[in-house]
Amino acid sequence: MAVSPLVVYLAIAVLLVGALLLLTGKLSPRLPSSAKSRPYESGVSEPISTQARWPVRFALVGMLFLIFDVETLFFFPWAVVLRELGWGGILAVLSFFIVLGVGYVYARQRGALDWR
Repeated sequence: MAVSPLVVYLAIAVLLVGALLLLTGKLSPRLPSSAKSRPYESGVSEPISTQARWPVRFALVGMLFLIFDVETLFFFPWAVVLRELGWGGILAVLSFFIVLGVGYVYARQRGALDWR
């Protein structure tokens, strides 16, 4: 009975992952120190307070960046197959671009992109 190449590939992948986990666990140095146990975040070695709140503006700008970044990625496949799509594809992407533009104008008018 022949073994499927997919089964062989999955078995090799599982064995390789297991071997690498065991190897890194055995070979990694374990030298704890007080400097290693201190909190470190975003280039600041010791935060002022763990109760400090981040402004919502950081999350808003991050979400807007992700939304507009991911939406613009949809233009690349469209540009590759532009000739095969014809007018239906052009109208579909034009409507997508209009929705993207309306979202941008709305965010701009609400002041989401203003730096204060």
